[in-house]
Amino acid sequence: MDALDNKPRSIERYRVYLTSHKGAVRDNNEDNFAVNDVAKKLDQKNVSFIADHDAPLFAAVFDGMGGESKGEYASYISAKVGNSFYNTMKDNPETPLDLLAGEFIQRANNKIRDFLEENRCTTGGSTVVAAVFRNEIIYPFSLGDSRIYLFRGGKLTQISKDQTLAMKKYEANIYTLEEAEKSVDSHKLTAFLGVDYYRQGVKPQYYDAIVMQPADKLLLCSDGLYDEVSLSEIQDTIINYPDNPAFELARTAIKNGGGDNVTCMVIERAL
Repeated sequence: MDALDNKPRSIERYRVYLTSHKGAVRDNNEDNFAVNDVAKKLDQKNVSFIADHDAPLFAAVFDGMGGESKGEYASYISAKVGNSFYNTMKDNPETPLDLLAGEFIQRANNKIRDFLEENRCTTGGSTVVAAVFRNEIIYPFSLGDSRIYLFRGGKLTQISKDQTLAMKKYEANIYTLEEAEKSVDSHKLTAFLGVDYYRQGVKPQYYDAIVMQPADKLLLCSDGLYDEVSLSEIQDTIINYPDNPAFELARTAIKNGGGDNVTCMVIERAL
C-alpha cells in the first residue's frame, strides 16, 4: 500500500449498497460492517446511500464466530475499531496505509481478546474483508474466509484469498482447488481477528491495489453468500440488478438455502 499524501483532494462520490440478514436457519446475525465512521448491524433491510467525502472511504464486512453472542460481539467490536481506523487515516494522511491497517487489525484482535477473557470465553473471533478507496484506487486486505470480488467488464473475479486449512492443503498440492472448496477444511480458519491469544502480532493479507474504472463494482461479503450462490449466479445478479445488487444477492442466498448469516456490500463510483 502507498502512503497517502496531504495534498488537497476533490470530493469523491461512491454509492454503497448494503444488506445483512440472519439467513433461513440461524437464530441471530453475527455479521457486522463498517463504512467510514459508521458501524451498524442490519437485518432484513436494504440500504443504499451516496458517500461524499474528501478523505479515504473505508468499507469492511465482519463475520463473527464462536456461537451464542460471542461472534456477534466480536464482529461488532471489530466494526467499531474499524471506525477508529477510518478516523486515524483522516488524521494521518502521510502514514502508509499498510501500517495503519496493521495497527487496526492488531487493535481489533486485542479488543476481542479482552472481551473473551473478561467473559471467560475460550472461543470467539471474527473474519474481516476491507478496502480503502482513495483517488480512484482500491486498497484491499483481509483476514479469514470472507471474500472480496471485483466486477469488471461483466466478469466477476475473486480478489481475496481464503485463509483456511483447505487453501493451505491446496497450496501444498494435497487438494485440487475444487476439492479444497468442497472439503471439510474449507471453513477451518488459519487466521482471524481474535486468534492472536498472546498478542504477539497478527497481520492481514494485503492484495494488489486496484485502479478503479468507471463501471467497476467491489463486492465484500461473508461466507453466507458464496456458500449458497455460485460465482456465475453472483455475477448474473450484479448484471441484472444494478440498482439493488446487495439485496438481490442476499435474497438469492436465502432462497438457495440460507444456511448462514449473509452480508453483502457493493461499492461503485457514483456519477
